[in-house]
Amino acid sequence: MRFLAEFVMKSRSRAIGSAVVAAFIPVLSLLSGAILALVWLRMGRREGLLVLFWVSLPGFYYLFAQNSPDVLLSLLATALLAELLRRTQSWPQLLLSGVALAGMVAIGFQWLPNEIQDEFIRLLINEGGLVNYAELSSADQERLTVMMGLLLNGVITAVQLLLIYVSLFLARWWQATLYNPGGFQEEFHSLRMPLWYSGALLAALLMVSFGVQVLLPLLPVLVVPLLISGLSLVHGIVAIKQYNSFWLGMLYVLLLFALPYLSVLLVLIAMADSLMNFRHRLAPPPPPSHDGDGEA
Repeated sequence: MRFLAEFVMKSRSRAIGSAVVAAFIPVLSLLSGAILALVWLRMGRREGLLVLFWVSLPGFYYLFAQNSPDVLLSLLATALLAELLRRTQSWPQLLLSGVALAGMVAIGFQWLPNEIQDEFIRLLINEGGLVNYAELSSADQERLTVMMGLLLNGVITAVQLLLIYVSLFLARWWQATLYNPGGFQEEFHSLRMPLWYSGALLAALLMVSFGVQVLLPLLPVLVVPLLISGLSLVHGIVAIKQYNSFWLGMLYVLLLFALPYLSVLLVLIAMADSLMNFRHRLAPPPPPSHDGDGEA
């Protein structure tokens, strides 16, 4: 991965060409955003806008040819958040800004066409045996369908937001690797969401439980920063305690096989950390100062 960062930073044409090619290939679109963010963070807004102009062409192609706006929206959001990170150098502020953008998308935009969404929900309800198990009436099924549609839209938005964050983290890691070794590790290990954010998530959950369905698409989006904060906490504790990096590898392997359960655990740990600040509590005490105390 370092080789790719070195390659794209050697010239403007390499950066633009690599980003455009990656954007045209769905499985590599994450790299396209990372290249754009790397240029933006290192070279500034002018060079970043130039890369954004060219890399937006695949986004417009997918928008008009396949009615798929996700590539274009992801690139635009990546550029906005890269500019914010360049100005503020604050990951919590970046994560909060990303949630604000994604929240508006989750509420105001539907990712799947109605017929595809309805068919997908119908399969979940009928083929999954939910109707027989819960003995739902037709009215209950209709309400459940609406709720699942809102939640599904929020989940898709949350996945898109997570991929944008991954692109930005990758770009920042590239930048640190090439120009500031160790800088990204320090930033990531100290990432911690404020206490009020955990309270906002709990308040949203409470309001949804009382029937405020308009907030339902926001719940998956609100969870994403806490999931990242939980991963940051684990990385930070491993570094503080100098544990073997094997345990980090095991964590990500478990995420592949037990994502829903482990994600909930990471989110709960991050919420507790916003109150307790575990990294501060686990950090070794500073060495005693010898400023001449007791000397004649």
